[in-house]
Amino acid sequence: MRAGLIALLIVTRLRGVAVAGPEASETRSHDQNGAVTAPHDSPWIDLAPAKVLSAPSRGKPDYRLAAGLTLAGLYAGFWGWAYIAWYRNHPEKDMHDIGRDGWFGVNTYAGGADKLGHAWATMVLARGGTALLDKGGWSKRNAALLSATLSELLFLGVEWKDYYYYEFSPGDFTFNTVGALTAVALDLSPRLDELVDFRVEWWPSKQFHYNLTNPNSPCEKRVPGQPSCSRWNVAEDYSGETYLLALHLGGIHTLRDMKYGTWSKFVDVALGFETRNYKPPPTLIGGPMLENEVTRRQTLFFGVTFNAQGLIDHLLPRPSKLRKVGHGVLEVLTPPWTRILQTHIDATRTTTHPGMGGA
Repeated sequence: MRAGLIALLIVTRLRGVAVAGPEASETRSHDQNGAVTAPHDSPWIDLAPAKVLSAPSRGKPDYRLAAGLTLAGLYAGFWGWAYIAWYRNHPEKDMHDIGRDGWFGVNTYAGGADKLGHAWATMVLARGGTALLDKGGWSKRNAALLSATLSELLFLGVEWKDYYYYEFSPGDFTFNTVGALTAVALDLSPRLDELVDFRVEWWPSKQFHYNLTNPNSPCEKRVPGQPSCSRWNVAEDYSGETYLLALHLGGIHTLRDMKYGTWSKFVDVALGFETRNYKPPPTLIGGPMLENEVTRRQTLFFGVTFNAQGLIDHLLPRPSKLRKVGHGVLEVLTPPWTRILQTHIDATRTTTHPGMGGA
């Protein structure tokens, strides 16, 4: 009985030392979980951290696989849409061409808007993938590089398929690469991302609306010699799109932080480019045989635009899902009719004989 009592007292005393209770020295440090915080290089076992008494560490959940699978699903969805929009109603060619679509010439099939469209789409897909992978637990650097690579490969696959249906375009491939590199630069440089946006302003063109709502549209009844089009091909509604390389005045801190500098959050200066009546192929005036009566137009301009992204950030100063979604969408899209001032850099170029190449 006495031996048991003595053993109990010894265990009690040792436990008091181990958990650094009130009887321990006031100068001795301890953690809040009750583990002794002795130096890690102590040669004495009883002075080393008592890991058994420490609370188990809880690491951040790993969603990298789920993020990767979600991204794969988005790519599959994109490929399904591309088939409907670009290949379903278009037969394979017997002869294959390379580079017949041209670059930014006034007589090219899309007037050059297709090149900026490729850059923008590759960039958007890459940046969206980066955000998804980053949210899933990937490092920002690895997410940006992987997503940009996947986006580049996807559009290279599109070009390869175009080789059999339309033609392989070195110009499209070049601007796909420009878009992928732009995504990496913006994702890995917060300062550059704060200053610059590459956006598109879109409002459905009259021809696109006609193709979408009229089941008897020539897009659905393509005849030999008519440029391909699909009622669902929103990506190539170039007549409704304007591409903008925008500089956020609010990103210039000296200007923004001036006494009356708040206005700069809502104003961008931008270099813009647009084409009209190239694509979708104009057919409203009576059919494909009259297309050459329509004037195509290219416009390069410098302008001042409203920064809707700055408005979102101003109205929702604290982090929230609504702010994050709004900020991301307005990073790549410009609301229609938000150009305040616009001046042409060069005379608008026109033609009535566009090329027939391109997707």
